[in-house]
Amino acid sequence: MDLFGEKIYLANNFYTVTIDENSRVIDSCGLIAMHFRATYSNDTTYRVLQLWERAVLEFVNKHRPGMSDIVVYTTSEGLVSQEVRRTGMSAMPLMPLTFIFIMLFTVVTSLKTKATTSKPWEAVAGVFCPLIALVASFGLLFMLNFEFIPLLNVVPFLVLAIGVDDVFVTLHAWHLSDRSVSVARRVGETMADAGPSITITSLTNALSFGIGALSPTPAIRVFCIFAACTVTFGYIYQIFLFTAILALGGQREKNGTNAYCWWIAGSDKETKERTTTAESKGEELLSRFWDIIVELAMSWWTRLLIAVIMVAYWTFSILGVLQVRVGLSAEKLFLDDSPLHDFVRIQTETIFKEGGQMFVFVNKPGDLRNPAQFGKVMRMLNQFEHATGSIGPDSSHLWLQQYLPFVGFHTAAASDSFFNNEPVAFSYKYLLEFLKNRSYERWRYFLNLGTTEDCVNDKPSCVDRFFFTTGFKNASEWNYRLKLLLEWRAIAKEHADLEATVYEDFSMYTDQILSIGPATKQTVAMALICMALVCVVFIPHVISIVCATVSVLSINLGVFGGLTYWKVELDPISMATILMSIGFSVDYTAHISYHYYKGDAEV
Repeated sequence: MDLFGEKIYLANNFYTVTIDENSRVIDSCGLIAMHFRATYSNDTTYRVLQLWERAVLEFVNKHRPGMSDIVVYTTSEGLVSQEVRRTGMSAMPLMPLTFIFIMLFTVVTSLKTKATTSKPWEAVAGVFCPLIALVASFGLLFMLNFEFIPLLNVVPFLVLAIGVDDVFVTLHAWHLSDRSVSVARRVGETMADAGPSITITSLTNALSFGIGALSPTPAIRVFCIFAACTVTFGYIYQIFLFTAILALGGQREKNGTNAYCWWIAGSDKETKERTTTAESKGEELLSRFWDIIVELAMSWWTRLLIAVIMVAYWTFSILGVLQVRVGLSAEKLFLDDSPLHDFVRIQTETIFKEGGQMFVFVNKPGDLRNPAQFGKVMRMLNQFEHATGSIGPDSSHLWLQQYLPFVGFHTAAASDSFFNNEPVAFSYKYLLEFLKNRSYERWRYFLNLGTTEDCVNDKPSCVDRFFFTTGFKNASEWNYRLKLLLEWRAIAKEHADLEATVYEDFSMYTDQILSIGPATKQTVAMALICMALVCVVFIPHVISIVCATVSVLSINLGVFGGLTYWKVELDPISMATILMSIGFSVDYTAHISYHYYKGDAEV
């Protein structure tokens, strides 16, 4: 728009525009965007801004049903943060239900035919151990000034699953121990059987998350620190607290009291014969079942079938891994009823596609009275205006383009001058007068000025730093935005003497694309190495180590490959779930490998 000789760029405010071919005037517009930028200098102002943003959102949502001709949407960085936080907190009501379900399952599976050998209360204590570990680890890290992020709501579910798994392993080892020996001896046998298995899984989980703590993505780093700390505390409570509770249960069992009401004597003597007969029949049926399974598994046709399935599985997984895309989508961060969903769709389909605006901060402009220095600034502007995806000079906002005509030097002549290395009559002494003019006062926000005396005396320190903007388009894909961002940074690097830095509103998200892929690969590789090293210490058996490592690699290969077929992009959320899947895959393979090694050693 030409407003009394001043060109104003409107593409950041008007979208899906149609123009009359004859008059070149806007005929219609499908979307109008109004931008409100605010600054805050303290926490009080920040809280006021948050209240204002929430009030605008509530106003829009309240009046939207009554709107017919105009539909209004709103968003901001603060509102997005609040919606992400609400998404994370929505999982918290599920925690009590999960805890109750897991406790019931653990208690039921701990029951035996004999009232004295059942371990219901021990199972309850085992489920509480992960919760105590959760409180201890979160309390410690909060004392160390770690912040709470929504992603941490996953940690309670994670540590509960890992902790209960250790409870099952320990209880199973207890029931296999010799009942004729003392309680202390029996606890020792139990931990000799279950301890290494629990240690392997806990150590590999802690190391896996510990490696993830080195991620350059802050959310993943904080999540992994909390997860690693919680797993470590869970292991400590499992070894010291749960075994102590198990010892008390063992003493009760030795005294022959009831498992449910420990102050009542047991009645095992009355049903001993019936119980023994039932146990014998159950063990016989179970033994036959496993004999059949082993016989089927060892047959050649089963081996051939599994080999074919594994080759097909690995092939599809590898093809999937090669097609995994790194991307970011705000939609998966919001609940289904989030009021921001519609705006995110409009933002992706229209705003990102038709245009955007990037900022270039010149932190060391130098003496602009020097033609060479002035030329550097203008040449850098020209490079940004002709970069990939750039809209061109019409989209640029640089205070010099308005200031030079104000002092009587036409911008076109100025452009010719700096390209021809001719002097430009630039002076700082009119700058304050320029910024006081109602037509140009908006440029005050583009400049960081020195003292009034510096400007009046025409000193270079009058302009400490400034920024300019230019437009770009067709950046609806995150990978394309990354390409643009890297090109802009390369241009800024060419002008190191100006200390130019580049900013775009979504560059903080685009940067994550650079780190997520390498960080995920590094984490998976280091997790495999750590597991192999741990297995070397606790399972000094080559076949077991190789099988365990290959199994974890195969599981994670399937997880990574599946992302493509499930239409899931690699982002901080999926990266966190992949880290959890590594931990769970380590659990199963470590338990099986250790017991195979132990059984082989006993044979």
